[in-house]
Amino acid sequence: MADRAALMEQTKQILREQSYYRSAGALMSWDLWQGLSEDGRPFRNEVSGYFTRQAREHLVSRETAQVVSRLQEFPEEEWSSPYERAAAKLLIKSFQHAVRIPAALQVEMNEFTSMAQGKWRQALQQADFKAYQPYARQLFELKRRTALALEPHEDPFDTLIGEVDEGLNAKETGMIFSVLATGVSKILRSVRERHAAIDNSVLSFDCEHEKKKRITLHILEQTGFDMRKSSFFEVLHPMCTGVGPQDARVTTNYRNLFAGIFSTLHEGGHARYNYSSNQEAQEYSLWGGIGGAMHESQSRFYENMVGKSREFWEYFYPYVQSECPELRKIPLESFYQAVCKAAPGPRRIGADELTYSLHPIIRFEMERDYFAGKIRIEEFEEIWNEKYREYLGVVPQNAAQGVLQDIHWASGHVGYFQSYALGDLYAAQFRHKMLQDRPDAYSRVAKGDFSGINQWCLEQIHQYGRTYTPGQMLQKATGEPLNPQYLLEYLKEKFCTTCSAV
Repeated sequence: MADRAALMEQTKQILREQSYYRSAGALMSWDLWQGLSEDGRPFRNEVSGYFTRQAREHLVSRETAQVVSRLQEFPEEEWSSPYERAAAKLLIKSFQHAVRIPAALQVEMNEFTSMAQGKWRQALQQADFKAYQPYARQLFELKRRTALALEPHEDPFDTLIGEVDEGLNAKETGMIFSVLATGVSKILRSVRERHAAIDNSVLSFDCEHEKKKRITLHILEQTGFDMRKSSFFEVLHPMCTGVGPQDARVTTNYRNLFAGIFSTLHEGGHARYNYSSNQEAQEYSLWGGIGGAMHESQSRFYENMVGKSREFWEYFYPYVQSECPELRKIPLESFYQAVCKAAPGPRRIGADELTYSLHPIIRFEMERDYFAGKIRIEEFEEIWNEKYREYLGVVPQNAAQGVLQDIHWASGHVGYFQSYALGDLYAAQFRHKMLQDRPDAYSRVAKGDFSGINQWCLEQIHQYGRTYTPGQMLQKATGEPLNPQYLLEYLKEKFCTTCSAV
């Protein structure tokens, strides 16, 4: 018992110190999003490289190596709690990453992605993918080198996917997406003509900047969001990062009123997951939530399955009308039809709930085919446009509307896009179980009471932070493994019945 306790105390201390480096890195990313000057980038990159080296040196030190060696010998069943097991597993994995990935490669990746994001912004402004191709090519190859350093005998793309969504590989993910894409396409074909008749111009409604910001943050707070644990800023590409166990930084984009509301609900879902870890998860440095699809499930759940529910707008639409008299002539029924309209388009951000998953599936397939040697970076724009024509029946007007629209590849998030579609699948399965446990959850939302939904998410998911793997978390919360049918049933009910044109 004494040996176990002493070993775990050493483990906790190492992880706590590593969390300080993680927090510093998150702050530097935040600074990058928040308008770091062009001339300030070189020194910022230098500082980032310094912290990367320091974090690695701490992880590969003799003291850490000794602790890891003892952890590897310790019987897993003898840990006294899931938090101890998760902490031991996290330190072993972090140590292996630090040892296997050369320090120079880690620094090169950090410095290159910082530079590449600036080049991406320039290319985006000029809608010029050709100018960005050299940086995209180098970045994808850096990710390949990283994957091979981690797992020399595994497929690089499998490794990248597994790093984001533990337990998954390209083949399994592709099979899940085949079921999902087929089901979504079938629903889309059945509703496309009817939904084309829905007027959704109200969603383009705009008002003065400070008013829409005030409306948006008021709505977010009324949903039970803890404003003391977050701060809010505006960027081109909305994001959220957890700087500390109760410090979630939210960025959003108020390009119009309703886009701002949905964007903020989405990032707010990430923030809730970031700041809601219980004391044990915080003590063991497991705060912040499981990355990848599990985190996306919470943002997509609050954006769509809560924020685009009829009950949500039964409560909030009168408030929005009171703030924006121009909307009083548009009844709730017409507004809600607009919110739910299936309208395939070229952009992932702002895509309707039905067709959204097709966007990350396209990106996943391109990444998979690149690492399989089937396509080259020079072909990305053409293949992107072909896939959009095939899946969604639309073609981007230019690279800014198409292959350059996401910051993910520039920021090094290759092997991440599958998380968005998987997030929808997880969210639907959570929703199904939540309604079994709390059948009145949505009727309470119509009265402005979000406590049923929030409490279920906190108790079943948020409080555990990174204690479980995605598969374990899904099984623990819902009692079964991933089942794509829950999302397809939800979408069919919503788009074929609830949101059909009247």
